Amino acid sequence: MGPVRLHPLAALLCAPLALACGEPKPGAQSKSIAAAFEHQRDPAASAKQAGEDMRRLKEKVEADRERAIAAEIDKAATVPASLPADIKTACTEMRAAYDAFVGQRVRGDQTESERWAVMKGVDLDPAEERCVAQNNLRFAACQTHAFREATPGIARERAQELIDTCAKKTGAPTRAELQEAERAGEALKPS
Repeated sequence: MGPVRLHPLAALLCAPLALACGEPKPGAQSKSIAAAFEHQRDPAASAKQAGEDMRRLKEKVEADRERAIAAEIDKAATVPASLPADIKTACTEMRAAYDAFVGQRVRGDQTESERWAVMKGVDLDPAEERCVAQNNLRFAACQTHAFREATPGIARERAQELIDTCAKKTGAPTRAELQEAERAGEALKPS
């Protein structure tokens, strides 16, 4: 009887099995068990590390979200190419845009919608008064544009950021600057 001939594909498949069936090296199993114990961690330390990793991930996600919203605010708060004819008209348009901005954000909540319908003057009256007092068509038009173009991701509570971003872009004082001047007993001149 001659040598056994295997199909080349069968030889390739059997080769790893033939090598694997060799005699184990002395102490190989004990080394692998020891290595497994070396890499075992303290469960409490692992849980603490996982908690810390999760906290850092949440902070990063929140920071990324804040940067995205700030970018959306900056994009919405731009001065349009055409400006209204007079400051009263411009500030009336801003008031309507501000009202619509909040209205869209409370639409699904009947309680908040009713509250806004009753209390909106608390936010809108001072915003319109400040708009008129600034006597700055670019500032008024920027606010109108910002409220109309704000994406749904910009929450109602960020309305003042839209206004302040327009103030910075048009040279008008921000609310913080106005409050600081008021505390110091100064009157900031309209821009």
